Formats: sequence, C-alpha cells, structure tokens
Amino acid sequence: MKIEIVEKWKLSVGKSPAEHGVYKLGYLWLAPTFRNAFWKVDPENGKVVRKFVMPDNVWGAPWVEKERIIGASLGGYIRCFNQEGDILWTVNPKLGNFISESITEAWEKYVAVQFSKGVAIVRKDNGEIVWTRKWKPEGASGQEPTFDSEERLLWVCKPIQEDNLVAYKEDGDVIASFTLPDLPVNYACPQIWDKYLIVICNKYVVVIDRVRKKKLWEKYFGEVEYGGEMCNALRGGPRVITPDGKLIVWTADGVFLCFDLKTGDEIWRLDLARRGYASSKCTAIWGYAGGTAADGLFIVLGRNNLPEKSGTPYDINKNRLFIISYKNGDIVSVSEPKYRMACCCKPIVAKGKVIIGSWYKDKEGKTYESFYYCWEIRSSSSIWQPLDRTYEWLGGLHHGGYSSKCLLGVEYNAN
Repeated sequence: MKIEIVEKWKLSVGKSPAEHGVYKLGYLWLAPTFRNAFWKVDPENGKVVRKFVMPDNVWGAPWVEKERIIGASLGGYIRCFNQEGDILWTVNPKLGNFISESITEAWEKYVAVQFSKGVAIVRKDNGEIVWTRKWKPEGASGQEPTFDSEERLLWVCKPIQEDNLVAYKEDGDVIASFTLPDLPVNYACPQIWDKYLIVICNKYVVVIDRVRKKKLWEKYFGEVEYGGEMCNALRGGPRVITPDGKLIVWTADGVFLCFDLKTGDEIWRLDLARRGYASSKCTAIWGYAGGTAADGLFIVLGRNNLPEKSGTPYDINKNRLFIISYKNGDIVSVSEPKYRMACCCKPIVAKGKVIIGSWYKDKEGKTYESFYYCWEIRSSSSIWQPLDRTYEWLGGLHHGGYSSKCLLGVEYNAN
C-alpha cells in the first residue's frame, strides 16, 4: 500500500489558534478562535468566501444547513445567519461563556448549546429559548452535547462530580443519569457507535449501552509524567471511533492505543516517543491533538512545542503528519517535519482532503503565525477513497466525523 501526502494550501489566522470546523454543503465552515467571525472557505483553494460576524470571539464550530448557520461565542451569545451573512436572530441564555468545540442539532427543530454553566435548547427558526438546565462547574468546562437521533435523547456531560452524564428527553426531563468515575475532560462529548456510548474522562474511558442505559466497561489510565510534571493521562478532548467499531485513545505523552468497543480488549498500541516522534520535554498535551479515522486510515498531526530553533526534532515548526492503519497500528506514511504543532482542532475530511488547524504558542509562550493546513491524501489502493460526504463532528451518531447515515451502503477496506 502506497500513501502519498500532497500539500494543497494553508490559510493564515495570524497569531491565534486555527481551530474547529465542519465540511458541509461543499464548503468548510471554520471557527478561528480569538476571531469574532466564522469563515466560509472553499476547500479547493483555501480562500475565504464569506465571514459571519459574531458578538464576541468564536470558540467552536457552527451548526450549518441550507436555510441558516447558527453559532455561539464568548459572552454566552447564540446567533443565526442566512447564507448571505445577514443576522436573523441573536439570543443569550445567560449561562456563561461558550467554550465548547461545537453546537449540535437536537429534535430537528432545535440546536443544543452547552455553556460553562449550563445547556440551552433553542429553536432554530426564531431563537426562542425552549428550556435550560444550569449547574455550578466543579471542574474544567467546555463539554458539548450529543443528540441520539435513534433514541431521541440528548446526552450531556457536566463539569460536576455527581450525576455528570445525563440523557434528556425533548421536554427537558431526565430519563437516565450516571456518575462517571472521574470528571469528563474539558472538551468531552458523548460519542456513539452502534449501541455504545463512549465518554472520555480525565483518567478513565467509560463505555455505556445507550439503549439499555447500562455501563458496560471502563478502563483506567491514571496519570503520566509529561512536560516535567504529572498530569491526567487523558487530559484533552474526545478521541476517535473508527467506522468498524474501534476506539482509538491517546495519552498526554503521545501513546496511542486501539480498543475493541464491544469488549474493551486492546488491539494495538503505538508509542510515538519510543519511535522518536515525541519528547517529554515538550508541554503540549497530545490529548489535545485531534485525529480522524476514515477508510482504514487514522490521521493526526504532531504536538511538539519546543521553541523554534531549539536544535532538536521537537520544535513547534517541526511537526509531522502521521497516517496510521487503524487495523493494526502500523505507520503507513509520515510527512517531513515542517508543520506548526496541531491545535486541539479536530481534523476535517473534505473529498479526500484533510484539514487540520495549528496552535500559535510554544513551550516558552512565544507566539507564531498559525494556519489551517490542507493536505490531499492519495492512495494506490482502495483504502482511502472518501466520497463527497458531510463531515460534522465527533459527537452524535458519528465515527470521527461521518454520521452513521453517511456510512450506510459504503464499504470500507481496512486491509
């Protein structure tokens, strides 16, 4: 199998994170953090087609459909635009800052938006706040809700100690509640594959039967030493589910592990530090790196952040793009070490292209120009042949971005 990595373009966001986005309706919809606008971008050339201006800095990806795009920003605002960029409505449920990585649709008529102090259900057509649920954060905020369209439930991870995983019905009543063994990571979203619901906590992975509302298994990861201190092994955000039911988890120090979702059995592991691709002298937690899994390949950008010209292979400007077989954990291809370290942006797949945003600060706090990078992945076999499909997010009925509806009738060759 031969995999070729072809650079297509890069889009600068200045000295600021190049974060979150989706691929929908033929365009990228990007949320460059520390900017007060969403960007509609042509995936073929990286040109910004239109900007959708928000009341404050954006943090996570918007919800996009033909009739409207809806986004949230710092200050607790939710705003709806038409495709021309005109503002249709703006509301503020007074639940603190929006620092999640995306918002999501729920029960077709609404969007579900999670803030630091609660979650709001808002009508898409007029901005009416239908109901809210509030809490006082007891840990890092930034979690995001997931709508289970089959069970018709909204799953929410809360930054509190007790009853911190809850399933809501459309009227706001709680139908199921769990106390996780640890606080969910600050960008956790409940992830779904088949009957399984997966939550990443600071030290645990928890898998639940979403139909029977019963915990199936959990796995303890504890702490690791990285960047000169002990830290929670799973600190960061959600991890990746493959289309065939594998869960890829990576720890703060750059160890990647693959599990069978049904049993919790380990299938393979890949230690990037032992391979010479990561160093504990860095402080950029690998758990904040986003990965994507599609058509047999798992793709992730490096997270090394030593200062420029440190004289080591671990400069912020010397990161590599890794392409890994998610069947056996083999590194299929690796780029030259010449990219800015990955942001916590989850990669976006758009017709065979992979878009990943970069971070702007090194270990010493020096700032750099940051980019959205776009690569085209070419394969001599059928292992990488993504169709022109909507690529949304890690939550919901998604497998690293593709919804289960997109995967119906599509065969994957993971050999």
